[in-house]
Amino acid sequence: MKKRTLISIVITIVCVAITHKLWFCVKPLQISFNAQGSGHTKFEFFLNPKDNNDFKEGKYGAIETNLDENDYVELFINRVHRVKRVKITIQHLPNLKALVLSDFQFRYGKYKLDDLKAFSAEGAKLKIDGDDLIIYPQEDTLSIIYNTPVNIKSSTKFDLKLLIVITVLTFLFSYKMTSYLANFKTLHNASYIDIVFVVIFFCILFIPMSNIDTQSKISEKENRGLAEFKPFIKDNTINFEFGNDYDKWFNDRFGWRTNIIKIFGSVKYKSNKNYNDKYILTGKNNWLFLSLDNPENNYLNIEKFSQVDLQKTVDYLVSIDKYCKKQNKKFILVICPDKNKLYVEYYPDLYIKNITDGHRRTEQLIKELQKNNVDVLYLYDILQKNKINKYNSLLYYKNDTHWNRYGAYLGYIELTKRIGIKPVEVDLNKKEIHPNGDLNSRYSFIKKEKEKYVSPEVVYNTAECTKKLNPKHESSPTKEDIICNTFNKTSKAIFYRDSFTNAMLPYLQESFKTSKYYWTTQVQKKEIENSDIVVIVIAERNITAFINKKPL
Repeated sequence: MKKRTLISIVITIVCVAITHKLWFCVKPLQISFNAQGSGHTKFEFFLNPKDNNDFKEGKYGAIETNLDENDYVELFINRVHRVKRVKITIQHLPNLKALVLSDFQFRYGKYKLDDLKAFSAEGAKLKIDGDDLIIYPQEDTLSIIYNTPVNIKSSTKFDLKLLIVITVLTFLFSYKMTSYLANFKTLHNASYIDIVFVVIFFCILFIPMSNIDTQSKISEKENRGLAEFKPFIKDNTINFEFGNDYDKWFNDRFGWRTNIIKIFGSVKYKSNKNYNDKYILTGKNNWLFLSLDNPENNYLNIEKFSQVDLQKTVDYLVSIDKYCKKQNKKFILVICPDKNKLYVEYYPDLYIKNITDGHRRTEQLIKELQKNNVDVLYLYDILQKNKINKYNSLLYYKNDTHWNRYGAYLGYIELTKRIGIKPVEVDLNKKEIHPNGDLNSRYSFIKKEKEKYVSPEVVYNTAECTKKLNPKHESSPTKEDIICNTFNKTSKAIFYRDSFTNAMLPYLQESFKTSKYYWTTQVQKKEIENSDIVVIVIAERNITAFINKKPL
């Protein structure tokens, strides 16, 4: 009995030590500074815990911001205990003549990098003006290093209740397990190999618990919010869904989750040229296609609206059109074709297209809307016509679910024809590389894209835009509502949209006196009354989003 108790105590001490990050947490290190410049700029922080310039082993954090709209930059870096040296890498500066940085603070001002003379630069020249560090970029990517050693410590949080729970449960479990193993040996005459196997098996079960991520709110790789912890009792109310809620929380945050998924996916991808999972399908010639929500069924023309759902969708869209006409406004529904519809030749061979039925679900909707005189612009034909073009450019990214800037520009031109306005002047000689799309960026084992795409650039930019996160999409920071104004246009437009509108924004925002872009499909009467043109832009795969909307 004493021997088992002693063993249980030792196991408990070891388990408590392993799980120290749960009950003795290191809070994320807050970093902030002021930045004056222009355009989208990415800041990367390398924090070395040692007093040397070996930043490869240092902690890392990054943030991208639009300096045209924000001059205050703030980020948080997890699992930083101590910082001795600081390096900052700055990217995306092709047209920036000067960048002014000031007021470097850690932990809300407890630590500061106030000796500006201690900064040195790689790929830039530095100048000090009072409390400002002025950077003159000489390359698109540059680095500044704070050469004076610092002694920055992250704040900690001690959770006594959780420590007690872990200690008690571990001791009881250990004591019970040692008793079980003793009986396993004496009663079942098991070998020591069997006992070792059982012990190792149960120890492995505890590994994911030893490094749970309790700080992150968003998964950048998956572009979604992570499940929040919901306690069993809150505000004197019992959470009867605690089991399901805890399961979601643990599945999103268990230790080394990203690495495990990466290893598993890498093995599966390399062993199967037709790799697919719940999110991606691997097509021909390194093309990637979306697999989420079974778009292959739409590709095969299997998906159809039920008569009830079709009628609900038509009723909603017709009600918008009628209200717009009543207010003497113009309404247009723009449908952007799915990538697998336009580039069928690169889709996996295991799917055979039934060409005779055409775009079944989409055509169902268009046919009914045309009966009701609703203006529908389905962009499939114009994009199909321009698949082969003099620029030798694709219209969709190979590694993304979306069209590229050239495909979006062609869609924009068709929309301006339908509205009856003159398109903005663009430079069609610009090209872009899109190394990370929303498909391959989830999987680091898939190679980055090197394809060059035509990227039409607006010649004269006059629009001033403000962005605001839609409260309905707090877990998805890219889903913003945007309002833009120009000085040389007359009409006002409102766009209800999804992600396909993003690539059209540089052109649309220059085409109206005022244009609003709401990340929703729920049209508001008040907004219609304050606009001249009402447009819904939606990807073909999302047209079922109208089913449950109430008519105006």
